[in-house]
Order: sequence, then structure tokens, then C-alpha cells
Amino acid sequence: MTAYDAILGHERQIAQLERARLAGKVAHAYLFYGPDGVGKELLALAFAKALNCTAGEGAPCESCSSCKKIVSGNHPDVRLVASEQGLIDRGIIEKQGRSATSRQIRNEQIDELAALFRHRPYLGRFKVVIVADAQQMNDHCQNRFLKTLEEPSPDSVIILVTAQPEALLSTVRSRCQALSFGAVARESIAAFLVERHELDEKTAQVYAAMAQGSLGRAQALVLGNVLPLRDSIADVTTRISECDLEDLLSTAEVHGRDRSALLQALELLELWCRDMLLARLGAPAEMLVNLDRADNLRESVARTTPRRLMRWIESIRGTRDSQRVNANPRLAMESLLLSMRAA
Repeated sequence: MTAYDAILGHERQIAQLERARLAGKVAHAYLFYGPDGVGKELLALAFAKALNCTAGEGAPCESCSSCKKIVSGNHPDVRLVASEQGLIDRGIIEKQGRSATSRQIRNEQIDELAALFRHRPYLGRFKVVIVADAQQMNDHCQNRFLKTLEEPSPDSVIILVTAQPEALLSTVRSRCQALSFGAVARESIAAFLVERHELDEKTAQVYAAMAQGSLGRAQALVLGNVLPLRDSIADVTTRISECDLEDLLSTAEVHGRDRSALLQALELLELWCRDMLLARLGAPAEMLVNLDRADNLRESVARTTPRRLMRWIESIRGTRDSQRVNANPRLAMESLLLSMRAA
């Protein structure tokens, strides 16, 4: 078993990288781009293992000293660069105090790479730098990074990973070999959830559909046990025309207690309204996300219209956009529910 076996899908990308490695034609810089949570960073780490694995044909073996050091984050030739918040999210560092954490990659982090690339690899054959969420470099930071990209050493590989390639300067993109990643098939995600998380087939299908092609998102939804939350939101939506003011304000207080809770509720609410619209238009059940509640959806849409459902979806998206300017989450949820009732 190799490190590639842990990656769901992306056979084309793995084959392309392996052809280059085995032929000795590895690019000095790659741009891995595609939706969040589909396995780009996981493949970048697997490729770093393959480049430095000592197992020969079985690379990346996961059992040699080099592979183990990369897994533990202790390999001197392999480095992951991410924002402070990104490093916290990955469990690499701990949050210090209550101050806000940065979501930007700092200039100092990029400058530190120059020192790494000045030396030959300490243990492996290649120095590998993986820049996670590369769009979190601002323009000034990207310009500082250009010199590293323009003057590569033959034993160095840089992998930029992003869901927003358009946020990178064209001068940065042009110096990288681009590798695109698509969504993971729903059936593949469902099968993974059944095997790894011991879900029943029907529940796994619902989570896989909610994840919209992102394995990482699917696992986060499972660990968050969001189906009870989905049911609460769905029930309020179904009877929203009959809800009194106190009921709506209470719902807004629960789902708008903070920005994270609001965004989670909005995502589930939009998926439910999307399913309501499809059910109202007579779409087959397999097109629905909330497959386990298909009967409830078809019953509830009899009391509404496609036009009204479209207005709801537009309002949900507008509420999500309001969080980019730090609108109060509870007030935003209150406004949304009241506007949905009045629509």
C-alpha cells in the first residue's frame, strides 16, 4: 500500500506526477487547483513522500524513515506553509491567547524559504515546499515569492495549492505547471463514509450529496452530525408562513449565535430550498440532496411556488454575502427568516 492509495479519485493527476518522477522530469513548481476538500493537499504530501521515499518502486511506501518523518512533520527537507489560522486548523500549532489569528501568509514565511533553498537537501533527494491555500498570499507576498520561482534549484519542488487560482498573480501562475482537480464522485464519497465512518448506505448518500464533491467537507459534516440541525431548519422552513414572530426570533438566536453557526445553517437551508425547488418542478428523487426526506419535500412544496423559492434562495445568498463585511450573525438570520416569511 502506498500513500496514493489513501487518495480518493484523481488517478489522472497521480499518473501524471508519477510519469514525471520516474522519468526524472519533475517540474520545479506546480499549481494544484480545484474545489476545497477534494484531496489536493493530500496528493501534494503524497508526492513529497514519493520524491524522497527510499523504497524504490514501491514509493511512496509510508513505512520508510523518510515517509514517516513527512507524516510527523519532522522531515527537514519538506515544509508546509500556511497562514496562522491554517496551521491551527491542521493541528500543527496551537492557538495562543484570545487574540484574532491571521488568515494571511506572512512575508516572513516566504523569506524563510529562501534560506531553505540555498542549501542542498539534508536527508532526501528533493526539498519540497507545499503552500496551502496559496491565495492567502497578498500581492506583495506573491511578488516576494517570484524570485524563488524564477531561480529554482534543481533539487527543489514547490507546490502551490489553492481553490482560487484567479487570486494568484499571472506571473506566479505562469511559472507553475498547472494540475486541475475536480469534484470527487458522490458514489465514491458515500462508499468511503460507509467504510471509514460506519454509516448506513442511505445516510452516507445524504452526506455525500451535501458535500458536493468534497471528501473533506463530507467528513466534516459527518463529524459535526449535522442531520439533526438540517431537520430543525427544514421543519421551520416548511411551516414558515405559520410561524409567529417569537418562534422565528428564537430560531434566529439559535442559528445566528455566531458566524460559524450562521454559515452552517445557511448552507443547509440553501440545500433544502434547492431541493424544494427541484421537487416543485417535478425532478426525480435522485437529483435531491436530502434523499432521506424526499417525501417530506414533495408534501411541503405544494404550499409554495417556484418564484417564492427562488426569492428565498436569493435571500439566503445575500445573507451569506453580508458576513463578508462582518454583519451581526443573529440580526442577519432574523432578517432572513422574516423576509422569507413575507416573500
